Amino acid sequence: MDETANLQLPYILASQAQKHVTHNEALQVLDALVQLAIVDRDLSEPPGVPAEGTRYIVKAPATGAWAGHIDHIAYRRDGAWQFVVPKAGWLAWVVDEAILVYWDGDAWSPLAGSLSALQNLSLIGLGTTADATNPFSAKLNKALWTAKTAAEGGDGDLRYTLNKEAAADVLSLLLQTNFSGRAEIGLIGNDDVTLKVSPDGATWKEALHVDRASAAVSFPSGAAHAATGAALAMLAPCPPGDIFRLDTSRVTTPRTYTVSTVSGDQLTLSAASVSQIFSTYMQGLSAVRIWNTSKVPAQSAWVIYDVSTTVAQVSNAAHIATWTNGETIRLGDPNPTGTNTLGMIAVDISGYIRTNFGVQFRQKGLLAATVVTGVGGDVSMGLSGSGAGNTAYSNYSQTNGTGNGGSSTVFTPVLSPISNTNLLFVRETLGAGSALSTCFVRLIGVYV
Repeated sequence: MDETANLQLPYILASQAQKHVTHNEALQVLDALVQLAIVDRDLSEPPGVPAEGTRYIVKAPATGAWAGHIDHIAYRRDGAWQFVVPKAGWLAWVVDEAILVYWDGDAWSPLAGSLSALQNLSLIGLGTTADATNPFSAKLNKALWTAKTAAEGGDGDLRYTLNKEAAADVLSLLLQTNFSGRAEIGLIGNDDVTLKVSPDGATWKEALHVDRASAAVSFPSGAAHAATGAALAMLAPCPPGDIFRLDTSRVTTPRTYTVSTVSGDQLTLSAASVSQIFSTYMQGLSAVRIWNTSKVPAQSAWVIYDVSTTVAQVSNAAHIATWTNGETIRLGDPNPTGTNTLGMIAVDISGYIRTNFGVQFRQKGLLAATVVTGVGGDVSMGLSGSGAGNTAYSNYSQTNGTGNGGSSTVFTPVLSPISNTNLLFVRETLGAGSALSTCFVRLIGVYV
């Protein structure tokens, strides 16, 4: 054998004369092939003024001095072209493309295209530099993910699987403008699907929430009309509940009563008139505001239970702690109280909300049925969401006082001072020579 198996380097024979010639020949081949850096692989004919030692991969159709050497390595030596036939597995760095190519026995191809697996990499940067905070980073303008078809051995589906360690952790897609967050969707601190938005990357509001167990969709910040931006309210039908019902004969509001005694959260009146303020039907559903107008300024309390015909229980004993015998109690907000100058009765409906929804919240409005009955003539009952003048939706009895019913949708913007629900205001009025009898407000739906 006169040469090496792989690079065909000539051997120096034992009896050979001018051994240096053979040695130098082998060094020149090594110089051409070791650390193989190709100037260009897109030329099919020699460049005009090649530098000594430069190397090229000959492109088809190979003309001139390169004829017959397609895909061979051409290198310039002593003012002439020398050629080496590549073997499968050889690598070359292409300088003008800044890529590594390999010879597979038939063609030169980018080495990156031959990789079938990359395992346990710590950083990947595509068009940018990855770091410990963002170990996978990509800077690009478009990205395509497509399913492997059945013809290619796949099933035609494409499913992303994203996993977090525990429910309290975060798994989300964060959308930013100039690296400032504007929207986030995912499992954010729990296992419900949440969509949040932000105007500045610092203040966030929850726009959509999907319960993982019931699949119920809620809009914590409300819904809006697309054309106007006006807030929309959705009606949640509810079991009927009488949040205001009085059955005894009484005069119009405002009505006044006299304090007899106070003990803890129980207020005793001087006459059996609690049934003109609160009734058993309302227990656990609502509270009615009363005022001590003997105080300056007037002080309020909220009746939540009719203990007896003379004793009423209030929501907070501290509200009536300084009330004493002989002071005047008024049902119907005193004048002036905010914008309510009509003696309307403020009703807190937190019990009804909690009973039907399991939690208190500020409802946008109510769907209420009313029945009003009088004695000796016509009477009416009006409902208002604000207690302001000219805001009451009224239902009237017949002229002889016979009961009459109706329904009203009332928007309720005023927050209750004793709960996280909004108030409803009720006004009772009389015709000449008449008295109120059975009148009630029965809720049948809540606007959320």
